[in-house]
Formats: sequence, structure tokens, C-alpha cells
Amino acid sequence: MFGFFLKKNFCDVWDNLFYLILTNVLPVAIGVGSYFAISASAAINPYLPNAVFVLCAGVLMSVLFAWGANARKIADFNSPKWSLFLASLKKCFLTGFIFGALLAVLVLVVRIAFSFYLGMYLKNGSLMSILLAAVLAWFFFIVVMALQWFVPLYFLQEDNTFGKNLKKSFIVYFDNAGFSFLMLLHNLVLCVLTILTFGLIPGLNGITLSCTNACRLRLYKYDWFEEHPEYLEDKEKRTSVPWDELIADDKESLGQRKLSSFLCPWK
Repeated sequence: MFGFFLKKNFCDVWDNLFYLILTNVLPVAIGVGSYFAISASAAINPYLPNAVFVLCAGVLMSVLFAWGANARKIADFNSPKWSLFLASLKKCFLTGFIFGALLAVLVLVVRIAFSFYLGMYLKNGSLMSILLAAVLAWFFFIVVMALQWFVPLYFLQEDNTFGKNLKKSFIVYFDNAGFSFLMLLHNLVLCVLTILTFGLIPGLNGITLSCTNACRLRLYKYDWFEEHPEYLEDKEKRTSVPWDELIADDKESLGQRKLSSFLCPWK
């Protein structure tokens, strides 16, 4: 299933490359503006940059949330629309802002606590401090893997409240830990490509699309479990998910996409 996800996601990015580049301009602009705002605030008060960081993270995540609606349309083999982005920005701004702000607060707390424990270890060699630092690092690592699914779940399952969506993100992670780790590695590669292309390809919106594609395919197994509850209750059978059968329609919709069709689309 992961191999098909890679193929479909690449095709979706390629087919919507120009649209992705244009929509990534706004997150890049917010990122650049945030950098200068945080730098300027440091000259006013040493604690002000943290508050500005939280504020900017909230605004940035609101934009990514608005893009999430179009990410779902692309994942569903439909075309993105600017009108949908604007409508989602109005509808999801507060949810995205809260999620971004909370994520920024988490990053600050982890950074401060990790620096504190690491400093204690360097100062007196306390094994307890390095143990606490390691536990904190693992906690943050797990949270990051789980929150990959937050935005996709919000748009793939529209009845979710903020708290319910957060809970489901961790449920999806713990039930698909290996897949979540592969997705994290995949998204790190996309982050490197994003840096090399100055935030435009695939960009933050492309990474959001990647998570949406992966989550959409992964959720097929839960629909299948509802039809076959005996597999859900049996731990040994739980891993026997017929992925070829579940993604057959998607394979047919995607069709045979050879390398020549990307390099020479007129053929």
C-alpha cells in the first residue's frame, strides 16, 4: 500500500504543480514575515519573541488548514479551487490558529525543558536528568508522528470536533505506528526538497497533501473492519488487511502512469 501511496502522491503533486507553487507563496510570505517579526521583537523584550512565535504559528497553521480542504479534493481525484480555499480560510481560521498556537507552545515547552535537563547533566552528570531528557524527546517524537494526521482527519471526517480529532490522531498513530514512522521519513524528505526550492515545491501545502493522501488510504481498513468485525477483535487477524482489494478502485482511477507520461505529457 505504501508503494501505491508514493506513486499516487507524486502524480497528484505533478498534476497540480503550478497550483501548489502559487498556493505555497502565502505560507512562504508568512514564514519570512514571522522571521523578521520575531527578530524585531527580541530587541524590545527578551521574552516577546516566544509570544510572537506562537502568534505567527497560529496564523501559518490557519492557512495550512484552509489548504486542507483542497488537499482532500486532490486526494479524491478532483481539482482544487481557489474559492474553496477562501471559504475554508473563513470557516477553519480559528481551529487552525488554536492548533498552530498549541503546537508552538508545545515546541517552546519541550525546548526549554530539554535544555534544562541537558544543562543539569552537563553541570553535575546527573543520570536522572539525561533520562528525563530522553523521555521528553521520545514524547515529542510520538506527538509529532501522531499530529501528522490531525489536518487530514479534520477534512476526511468532517464530524470531528477539535478534541475528537486530536484523540483520533493518536489512535491512528498507535494503530499504525510503523506506517506513521515511514510517513515521517517521507515528510522529512519533502521538507529537504522544500528548503532547496525556497518553500515552493512541494512546500508546506505539498506536505499537507502527502499526509492527506496517506490518511485517506489508511482509513480504508477501518471501513473494512466495520464490515468484518471478527478481524478487528482478533489481534492475529488484525494485520491481515486485503490492501490490494481495498485500493483497487484507486489504482483504476489513477491508471497506468509511466515515466514518459510525466516527461512528455503530449505523447
